[in-house]
Amino acid sequence: MSILIGGTIIEMGKKAKGLLKVGEASTHDVLMPYIVVNGSQPGPKLCVLGGVHPLEYASIEGVLRAANEVEPMSLRGVLLAVPVVNVDGFHARAAFNNPIDYQNQNRVFPGDPTGTMSRRVAHAVYTEFVSKSDCLIDSHGGDLTEDINRFVIVGKTENNALHQKMVDMASCYDAHYIQVSEIRGSSGEATSRFGIPCITPESGTPYPVREDEVRFHHDGILNVMRYLGMLEGKPMMRKLAVNPQSERLFAEKGGIWHQKVGAGQRVRKGDVLGEVANLFGEPIQIVRAPFDGVANNSRTSYAVNSGDTLLSVIKV
Repeated sequence: MSILIGGTIIEMGKKAKGLLKVGEASTHDVLMPYIVVNGSQPGPKLCVLGGVHPLEYASIEGVLRAANEVEPMSLRGVLLAVPVVNVDGFHARAAFNNPIDYQNQNRVFPGDPTGTMSRRVAHAVYTEFVSKSDCLIDSHGGDLTEDINRFVIVGKTENNALHQKMVDMASCYDAHYIQVSEIRGSSGEATSRFGIPCITPESGTPYPVREDEVRFHHDGILNVMRYLGMLEGKPMMRKLAVNPQSERLFAEKGGIWHQKVGAGQRVRKGDVLGEVANLFGEPIQIVRAPFDGVANNSRTSYAVNSGDTLLSVIKV
């Protein structure tokens, strides 16, 4: 069966790359890149997004590699990939937001065709790609202030079968744990709007783009496709803790953050994770692990303010 994207027909057994016009800024057209692989046999339709938050580079690279690797002859069903959703944020190197209207691109779904640009982008993603899919992967990682290592968010739902499908998809990733979350306006609105499973794999930081985190996204996408029966082979699925105990650690006072552990590193209760120093370099807060677990979701900035999140510890 053929599939229609922005007026372009992609026939079964074909692969297409294109730019979908979303709107017009003052100086340029807003064009969203896509890669569609229409398999040689019928099967599920999977939508994979990257770059909703535009500096989450490891996830963007993972989506690109997976989409470029999959060919129609080896595919059952359809892969609809949008490697960079927030193209203006990507161009401007802007953290989290679409710089045209200063909106967080992951808080405006399902969008509005007559709204400001971030809402038009969200509407185009939902109309042209997500609504035509049976499952959704929205690949994320750490943006400018974050270093995040290998976990997967699944949407909150009262539908037990749908919840289990999302847990199964998340278990296809080499992750530390699964977090159930309900973030209004995120791409996960697809779960309630279209009744499809949506997962959000999280890993990476803008600088440097680490190869192991690119592989986390790339390998996870292909493994989900095996789980769905879109690609040959048995998926590798892991037993991951769902909503494990976690504690977010905050800066008591403003100053300089000296982190002693990396995101994804295992720690023991009482280990020193970092310290906050004043502007004379004198320690004013020692941050210790509250229990055995994994340090994650850490702050990358040198300067911190009172109440800023420094990092989290997850009991896995």
